[in-house]
Amino acid sequence: MLKAWRRAAVAALAGCAAIAAQLMVIAPAQAAAPTITINATSQFGAVTNDVFVFYHASNGAGTATIHGKITGATAGDVATLYAQRFPYTKPAAPLASKTLTASTQTYSFKVTPPLATHYMVRLFPNSTSHTQIASSNVQKVFVAANRNFSTNFSCPLPACHVFLHVTEFVPSSAIAAEMGKHVYPYFGLRLANTQNPPPFPTSVILNADRPAVSQLHRVNANEFTFRIAWTFTVGNHSASWIPFGCQRDSETKDGLGLPGSHGCGATSIPVSTPYVG
Repeated sequence: MLKAWRRAAVAALAGCAAIAAQLMVIAPAQAAAPTITINATSQFGAVTNDVFVFYHASNGAGTATIHGKITGATAGDVATLYAQRFPYTKPAAPLASKTLTASTQTYSFKVTPPLATHYMVRLFPNSTSHTQIASSNVQKVFVAANRNFSTNFSCPLPACHVFLHVTEFVPSSAIAAEMGKHVYPYFGLRLANTQNPPPFPTSVILNADRPAVSQLHRVNANEFTFRIAWTFTVGNHSASWIPFGCQRDSETKDGLGLPGSHGCGATSIPVSTPYVG
């Protein structure tokens, strides 16, 4: 009796195993969801991994490229670029779309953000569908104020007078905040006992050589100007100089500039610094 029970139990287990094997064979495999990578590039090397453009700049300086790769899609799927602009209180809105021609395909979109903007790419089965198949991570592109610098000088020896004129272009939503910032004046000077001017300074110094900063003047909704003046003694020397002025970034407050601090306000700044804000 015991042997028969064992034989029945073994037969039952074998039957369950056969059924499970059949179920495993006939169960359809679940297709992996498509994946979307996303990156951003601009004309400028990323500063602390932050990609940025300049506000309304020409020659491509105000444009970034959002690009990446879509894997595991179906030909005919539609990739749509979405943007969410600072202060990120409104939902992301579609900007542009591309219809895929293969299951694995690269993509790229040109963007010209006026303020810091979140970008993401979402995949849909067709151009009219609102059912999202997959989405990329968020890629952020920052926007720096567009500053134009011009200089003029006069040297009625033994003194020289140097003037730096700054015109700043910013979005109208940020102009009040930008005009309320402190201006940090920098100056670098080298003197030489030769007729030929010495090489340019390798750094500029905060508040060097008695700078005078004018009031900031609003030109229109997107533009303001100011002037910085320096007077220094040359004597019988030849001289070379670099005038500079900056305002600290406040990206979290007005969406302009890069996050964190980038040299503006420091005692000295190397001339080779790629970005100051």
